[in-house]
Amino acid sequence: MHQAVVKLFYSRAARHLFTNAWYSLLSNLDRDAAIRFLNYGYAPLNGAQVELQAADEPDRYAIQLYHHVASGAAIAGKDVLEVGCGRGGGASYIARYLHPKSYTGLDICKPAIRFNKARYADQDNLAFRVGDALSLPFADENFDVVVNVESAQHYGDMGRFLDEVHRVLRPGGAFLMACFEDRTKEVYPREALAKSRLRLVHEDDITANVARALELDGARRTALADEIVPRVLLGVSHEFAGIPGTQLHASFANGTCPYYSFTCRKD
Repeated sequence: MHQAVVKLFYSRAARHLFTNAWYSLLSNLDRDAAIRFLNYGYAPLNGAQVELQAADEPDRYAIQLYHHVASGAAIAGKDVLEVGCGRGGGASYIARYLHPKSYTGLDICKPAIRFNKARYADQDNLAFRVGDALSLPFADENFDVVVNVESAQHYGDMGRFLDEVHRVLRPGGAFLMACFEDRTKEVYPREALAKSRLRLVHEDDITANVARALELDGARRTALADEIVPRVLLGVSHEFAGIPGTQLHASFANGTCPYYSFTCRKD
């Protein structure tokens, strides 16, 4: 049964449907709020680690991906938008540790936004709202920084998303993105950025860092999936989570699915 579900996951139409439904399903299944991050993580290959409070330690690798991406621009005192904020863990981390003036997390998933508003209500510089990445509900030139972590590959039209990012950024503003190639959805972030009005400042191939993070975090990810997800969905949930032994993890480990982080500017 699990093998059949995994094969279904790899059909293009079924994968798109699954991705759109998965986040809502998690919000209903994760009643103890154990999952705050949905990204694949980042492990520095030189062994360096971000200093974290004890409460954040279980999410170390997912936080380190946010830290790596956010390091591309000055965040302190800035108005920041995150498009595709998911379960809000990254938004909470940046708002607490990097001290933006304001941080707005936007996601199309209504259950996720309800979760975030309740979970992070005590953070004064952090707000959440429902919205579409392809039609951002903000005025022109409203933010100093836009963050997008492992989300843009789901949008269906990355060019339109990048146009929206350009529109809401102030002149000189930064766009910080982590995204991997997804050939099943014809997602090629490097090519999309090259066609956009944003100027690429720095590109970093972090494929090996992501693969290593999945290996170091594999036991925790497996335990969470086994605890939360119904047995019939375990195979596809392991695949979606990139747990070692899955095709997705192998594609990062062998380099056939390259993963990048980008720093861009609006001139």
